[in-house]
Amino acid sequence: MWSARHRRTVALGWVLIVIVALGVSSVVSANTDIDLNAPGEAGEASKLFDERFGVEEGEVREVVVFSHPSLTVDDAAYRQTVQGLMEDLRALRVEGAEAAGGTTVLSSTRIVSEALTHYDIGAPREASPFVAQNETGGDVSFALVSLVGTLQEAEENIDPVLDAVAEAQAASDGFQILIGGDASIQKQASEVVEEDFGFALFLNLPITFVILILAFGALAAAFVPLSLAVAAVIIASGILAVISQGYPLADVYSEVVLLMGLATGIDYALFVISRFRRERRAGRSKDEALLVATATSGQAVVFAGVTVLLAICGMFLVDDVIFSSLALSAIVVVALAVIMSVSLLPALLAMLRDNVNWLRVPLLNRGGEGGEGGEGGGVWGFISDRVLARPAVFAAVILVGLLALAAPVVTFNLGFNGAKGLSDDVEAKKALIALEENFTLGLTSPAQVVVDAGKDENVFAPEVQSHVNELMGLVQRETVSAGNPDGPYGAPIQTDINDAGDTELIQIPLNADIGEDKAIDAVNRIRNDFIPEAFGNSPDRALVTGATAANIDFRDDIMFRTPFVWAFVLGLTFTVLLVTFRSVVIAVKALILNALSVGAAYGLLVLVFQEGWALEGPLGFEATGIIESWLPLFLFSILFGLSMDYHMFIMSRIKEAHEKGASSDEAIAIGVKATAGTITSAAAIMVAVAVVFVFTRNIGIKQFGFGLATAIFIDATVIRSILLPASMKLLGEWNWYLPSWLRWLPQIRMAE
Repeated sequence: MWSARHRRTVALGWVLIVIVALGVSSVVSANTDIDLNAPGEAGEASKLFDERFGVEEGEVREVVVFSHPSLTVDDAAYRQTVQGLMEDLRALRVEGAEAAGGTTVLSSTRIVSEALTHYDIGAPREASPFVAQNETGGDVSFALVSLVGTLQEAEENIDPVLDAVAEAQAASDGFQILIGGDASIQKQASEVVEEDFGFALFLNLPITFVILILAFGALAAAFVPLSLAVAAVIIASGILAVISQGYPLADVYSEVVLLMGLATGIDYALFVISRFRRERRAGRSKDEALLVATATSGQAVVFAGVTVLLAICGMFLVDDVIFSSLALSAIVVVALAVIMSVSLLPALLAMLRDNVNWLRVPLLNRGGEGGEGGEGGGVWGFISDRVLARPAVFAAVILVGLLALAAPVVTFNLGFNGAKGLSDDVEAKKALIALEENFTLGLTSPAQVVVDAGKDENVFAPEVQSHVNELMGLVQRETVSAGNPDGPYGAPIQTDINDAGDTELIQIPLNADIGEDKAIDAVNRIRNDFIPEAFGNSPDRALVTGATAANIDFRDDIMFRTPFVWAFVLGLTFTVLLVTFRSVVIAVKALILNALSVGAAYGLLVLVFQEGWALEGPLGFEATGIIESWLPLFLFSILFGLSMDYHMFIMSRIKEAHEKGASSDEAIAIGVKATAGTITSAAAIMVAVAVVFVFTRNIGIKQFGFGLATAIFIDATVIRSILLPASMKLLGEWNWYLPSWLRWLPQIRMAE
């Protein structure tokens, strides 16, 4: 109400904040150069590699695939094309400037550290692991190109490499020349994500505006929530751009800000505006209506927002830079949405007053309840009447259905989608597919064994080399080139020794994509069988890293930390609900209902994205059998908070009616019917925002959008309209049970 009394000052203050945030965002570029440290053995090996080899050694690998319909690698034209391109790549340099002694010195740094081809190993065509036979009689061969620097530096410098390959392709006669690898994939995939972000923003704003118009029946009322949400996204983006200078953020943080900002910002404003309009129609004065709206719906928004923030905080327990940066992004924008809903929104309503209904749309919302659908609750009121008449039957049917949907979760296959999960719009995928068809896809992401000679020793010592040779021999006996077409390992196996001579790197191609069971089994066999057999009593001297090893260790780490995150989120959510409603039963039941909606969403994720049921064509993807490792825990934290929005809103209205003297049954009916339209509109907005992300091209974002949309849809329909009222009807006055030893909890009244 202070904001309402000082409405012009508050509104002007927020406008200035938005302007400053826009200025900051235009001047300060967000730093997304995060330091990805894999957990477990993979992280330890990667750290050891960085210390011993340094970034100049070129661990970032690109593969160039050459194919000709009739020429073989023995033909002069084939050799000239391959070696000519490699010479061009080795000559590439990036120009820069360095400060030295107070002056600026121009510098030139090479881009490619090494390029290895069929012609460098001297093997006959038939024995070369670089060459495969074309169906048309020609040869397919490849070159391994190592780039200088870290992945971030290689990505920044990859353009000249891509240009050189494109020029070679254009100048060649009949050749197909493709390139793919870590840096090219990272660059092209990031460009796809940026394009999709613009696509999502372009679609989300008009879609949500249309839903708000349908909910309110007035353009002015629809414009206010959308404006607040967009302002929250703009301000959050500016704040995070500054934060990222000291704490780098994952490059998809902007998608999280957009999704969470639009979803919570619009929903929170929708709750308050709907209540304000209802109170005005009930005959209250403008000031009284605003006071009641902020004291009831506004209070519910604050508690709902706090619950969302606490749930998101659980992601910090994962101790992973990606989880932490995404959690931080969500926290900033949700906190802004809450603050604006209790400061800027009351100020705007105080300024607009009844003009919030300005520019009414004929035939829409004739009940005039701002999306609440009148006291009868519309369709949901009709359904709730039937549910309250037969609560046991409805509860049993819905419970069985939700458990059936959740059942596939036991088959969760968590991992990282590799090349096969990339969009076809990522050009580098073509090279990887060619690799898979003719050689092995694992060439771009080999298993990397880091051999540490130990203190005062070097890897040239006969004992160390004996161990290394034995390890390579064990691997080579199961490679594809050894006559085993289904072998888990590919060729060539490469080795490198650092300048100090105390560390050796063995790169073993895997005959599968990084997330496939075959690749995982191959890495586990190196770790559990080959290294102990080769190194005897000192297996800790050889550590395995690489994309597949990091995938294994990350998944294991997530599984280990999941119970702690669950306990944190469930414990804090229970505490907030217990304090808000002073009921153990309501708090426990809310956790159970939320778990059901999350579980059902998990099950649908497995059916659609892991098993490939029905929606591959419409959603534009090909099932890889893998659910992203980070997704279930991230989705749990987000969903458990967002689902509480609706639960908090409807339960606040039920408690308000109960505090005014209504019986438990009467309070349930009043609460469900009074909030039906508003929750339907709010859920429709959140589902619409999430569904847009389902049609983006990044498989992880696609899975996240689908999981979020399905969970919110289930929660706002069958959970809120059927299972919640049915369970409350069955429990009766036990809904408000609070043990005597908890009577000291503060009384938080929902009634005005």
